[in-house]
Amino acid sequence: MILIRISFLLSILLSQCFTPPATNANSKRAKEIIRKVQKKYQELQSLKADFEQEFIWQLAGETQTIKGLLYLRAGNHYRIETDTQTIVTNGTTVWIYSEPDNQVIIDSVDKSEENSLPKDLLFQYSEEYEPELAGEEKFNGEKTYVLNLLPKDEDAFIRSMKIWVDASSWLTVKVEQVDINDNINTYIIGNIKENLQLEDSLFNFEIPPDSEVVDLRESQ
Repeated sequence: MILIRISFLLSILLSQCFTPPATNANSKRAKEIIRKVQKKYQELQSLKADFEQEFIWQLAGETQTIKGLLYLRAGNHYRIETDTQTIVTNGTTVWIYSEPDNQVIIDSVDKSEENSLPKDLLFQYSEEYEPELAGEEKFNGEKTYVLNLLPKDEDAFIRSMKIWVDASSWLTVKVEQVDINDNINTYIIGNIKENLQLEDSLFNFEIPPDSEVVDLRESQ
């Protein structure tokens, strides 16, 4: 499973017991929150954070947990580092390096569907989903807004999603999604630092000289 499948995702089925006035009010407030999250992204120059991903594979009864570092910079630059994998893009090319396999996969960002941009997970919520405010919760001691997102397409692969948005920073700090196979994918973002000076070298990958290289751009 390639880390960070950030086509990320979205939606949770809403209870039909809500009255129309309450549902409309919750939906309006949810859209206001999402607009603030998107405005935050537009103003953000860079970000560094820790993340934890937990994937529960229901069919096999297995749980996989991965921890790592995430770097974002304006212009669709990002870098994701874990103990076994590094994913890097300069906004045009994406490199996926597996340390155990000593293999580098190279692809074009706009062709790499398996690795959508992390900003889509943290800031950009697709128009294919309808948001609903579920309430407020304390997360790591801070107030967050909890949103459910309803897929407009009943055949969507991600059938339920919930996001936690920090009420003071307007940053997404947790995402929980459930797919059509009932697998649960959860991302937790912490130790967030905004607008750091991040070097260009972070967003270009130097291929190890003895690694296997698979360049998917050659087949396009």
